[in-house]
Amino acid sequence: MSRTARADLMIYAMAREIGNHDNVLHGVSSPLPILAMSPARKTHAPEMAFLSGAEGVDPQVERIYASSFDPRQNRGAVGYFGLHEVFDLAQRGELHVMFLGAAQIDRRGNTNLSVIGSVENPKVQLPGGAASAFLMPITPKVIIWTTRHTTRTFVGEVDFVTGRGYDHRSPDQMKNEMTIVSDLGVMNFRNAERVMQIQSYHPGHSIDEIRKNTGFELEVAADVCETPMPGPNVLRLIASMDPDNIRATEFG
Repeated sequence: MSRTARADLMIYAMAREIGNHDNVLHGVSSPLPILAMSPARKTHAPEMAFLSGAEGVDPQVERIYASSFDPRQNRGAVGYFGLHEVFDLAQRGELHVMFLGAAQIDRRGNTNLSVIGSVENPKVQLPGGAASAFLMPITPKVIIWTTRHTTRTFVGEVDFVTGRGYDHRSPDQMKNEMTIVSDLGVMNFRNAERVMQIQSYHPGHSIDEIRKNTGFELEVAADVCETPMPGPNVLRLIASMDPDNIRATEFG
């Protein structure tokens, strides 16, 4: 499967996680989330609110650019909503879905975007979690995307907890959901133990392959299935929004 086809499959899987009437936020370096939010709004979730990292509310995104904060992606916005205001929105329970990236993810859903290695002697200094430390545990649904499903990304224990998983949450925060969309499949934590499980495997891949590329024991959902493929209308919409094929650049 080509890089573009893999991107399209992930975009569609991410879009399917968005519900109608959801307030949905993307942040920096987010071409795949933007491409997921737009088809969702034009298909099954017409009443969703699109909160752009570029601070536009419900912009008419006709195409994406190299920067997710490109001001051209605010064309047609009905208003502007500063990123600092997102914290108040989330605290009031009015931010429903947020897209985040991660360099490391562990079995209980902790994410790391801060440092690889020890804080005192890091091997790699990462960009930092920005909003994820505060927003991740209180947002009803967080969608993590990663184009590299390997044992370096899916680790037994993250080197630094940037975003809190289910072993670092209050009882009230345990009800909030996390979904992980990788280049191999879709994972979530919808079980009594709140540990990562395989919900679906992408076409051409398998449960065994996902487990082999994960650095801890993965559960398998009782209703595990193959990830649905996007239809031709969705594929045409994604291609029209990304004529420069920016989405393929996320894959090595």
